[in-house]
Amino acid sequence: MCASSSTPREVLILAGTRPEGVKTAPLIRRLLDDPRFTVRVADTGQQPGRVTEALAPFGLRPEVSLRPQRRSGSLAELAAALITGIDELLTHHRPAAVVVQGDTTTALAGGTAAFWRHVPVVHLEAGLRTNDLDRPFPEEANRAMLARIAALHLAPTRAARANLIGEGIRSSSIVVTGNTVVDALHDLIERGMAQAPDWVDTTRKLVVATVHRRENWGHGVAATVDGLRRLARACPDAQIVMVTHPNPQLSAEVTTGLAGVANARVTPPLPYPQMVGLLRAADLVVTDSGGLQEEAATLGVPLLVTRDTTERPEALTPGRGELVGTDPELLLSAGLRHLASGRTAVVGSPFGDGRASDRSVVALAGLLNVPARRVVQRRRTAATIG
Repeated sequence: MCASSSTPREVLILAGTRPEGVKTAPLIRRLLDDPRFTVRVADTGQQPGRVTEALAPFGLRPEVSLRPQRRSGSLAELAAALITGIDELLTHHRPAAVVVQGDTTTALAGGTAAFWRHVPVVHLEAGLRTNDLDRPFPEEANRAMLARIAALHLAPTRAARANLIGEGIRSSSIVVTGNTVVDALHDLIERGMAQAPDWVDTTRKLVVATVHRRENWGHGVAATVDGLRRLARACPDAQIVMVTHPNPQLSAEVTTGLAGVANARVTPPLPYPQMVGLLRAADLVVTDSGGLQEEAATLGVPLLVTRDTTERPEALTPGRGELVGTDPELLLSAGLRHLASGRTAVVGSPFGDGRASDRSVVALAGLLNVPARRVVQRRRTAATIG
């Protein structure tokens, strides 16, 4: 029997990594507040434990947790396990729509499984492109493939929308929402949760760095660490903080590369509110991460992107962000220039106004043909802590 237009529509939200947890959290909270929808949040287990960690500061938790078996660590093994697990989930819970976020293996696997089951796919953060299938790898291809099967494209910027239009995607299926990471940042800051670790020395210039992109593994990581080592030695009064990736091999490589540098600190991944607090305190961010480009630009922190191209060109405004690749000398010269010029006042974010999740709910309602919203009430479900 078909559901009536007044029956709450179930939305399945998939997340497998910490960034997916952070960026879906504002949308989950808005949907939980809307009686027209029911929400099921599934942690796919792509990064075990990281989704639960990411959702917790927002008062949320996954209702379902998958446990993909991994032995070789290959992308094919992960994708196969995720598609199988998600497909099984879809056989037990027939949602009205499946939301996937970004460019991860979880997003591609979840979108594929839902498409095969004729469940509408909603792509949150759609339309980002470098137009180079090798950079970032495999994320560029993941996004492009999702564009072919998504029923609704929630684009974070006008540029992302233009990318989709250029690929032949119907304009009626694209909604420019802003990026939900801005919503998440505003929420944490407003609630006073975005506090830097107590070991940060506020009397010194602070450089926050990360490195993890697959295309940078090997030479790129080593060259980036070399550039940071040179910057630390050229600015002995600055504090260089390298936040490592969960991958133990990458962590060991950067730890070894910065060993013996007195003003460099290597720290394991921080809880997200602490990471936001660290970024707020920073004078410079050096990263190959997509999410950190958005966060730094939103917080007004000068940014060096250690890649040759980026799918987030909005972060590269004059004087604020630039591509330096993995050339140690370019990193050093650009880093010295930004540290000398200092931070300027934040004037909005190129990634939205903090209402992306509201617009996303409106777009979802249109996709699923649910009635206009009249009553707002807080509903507790298994996706909510407490």
